[in-house]
Amino acid sequence: MTLNRVWTIFYDNIDLLLSGLLVTIQLSLLAFVISVMVGLLLCLGTISRTRVIRAPAILVVEFCRNTPILVQLVWVHFAWPEILGITLTPWQSAVTALALQSSGYLAEEFRAGIESIDRGQVEASQSLGMTYMLLMYRIVIPQAVIRVLPGILNQFVTCFKSSSIVSIIAVPDIMYQASMIVTQTFLPMPVYTIVALIYFLMVMAITWLMRLATRRLPNFGYFHMRPEPA
Repeated sequence: MTLNRVWTIFYDNIDLLLSGLLVTIQLSLLAFVISVMVGLLLCLGTISRTRVIRAPAILVVEFCRNTPILVQLVWVHFAWPEILGITLTPWQSAVTALALQSSGYLAEEFRAGIESIDRGQVEASQSLGMTYMLLMYRIVIPQAVIRVLPGILNQFVTCFKSSSIVSIIAVPDIMYQASMIVTQTFLPMPVYTIVALIYFLMVMAITWLMRLATRRLPNFGYFHMRPEPA
């Protein structure tokens, strides 16, 4: 395998590869946005004082975190129609499976951030007559999100990389397009080398943007936060 052959295959199939990359990006972004919202709801459920709410929320979080993404994808796409009577398209199944796993990890990230908030702030807010929902919305959650933002962004990288498995249910992502190119050219090594380089460059770019974003945040992170003066 030479660099010239790799470049030739890339140039000849650039339209397919770019269309697959676009699908991968769209899929990852949509799944991640959903997982942030679901993860926050699950987090609030796991810290609820009501056992009826807390127990199911913990069970869902543990299930999402402790089952492989491949198993979740196959389960959603092939088992849900039998178990729940819900039939999803390959795209919908892919988004659902990626969002399920990410939401479990994000729920734990949010919980860690909420539990890191100084108890004095909570007690002071309650003494002023704030309701629980207002306290969480205005005081706790904003600070918790800032503190765990690195973990949240890292989970997006994980979600982006995990999206590579959705090709097994015929979602036309970059891996699916690569498989189509391989069936036409019978050259798996250069094709999958190109795909590996694309993933590498994309993750490097996302990581660089994450670092740039976090540097602009004042008092960022668990260990950089400073208590406000009394």
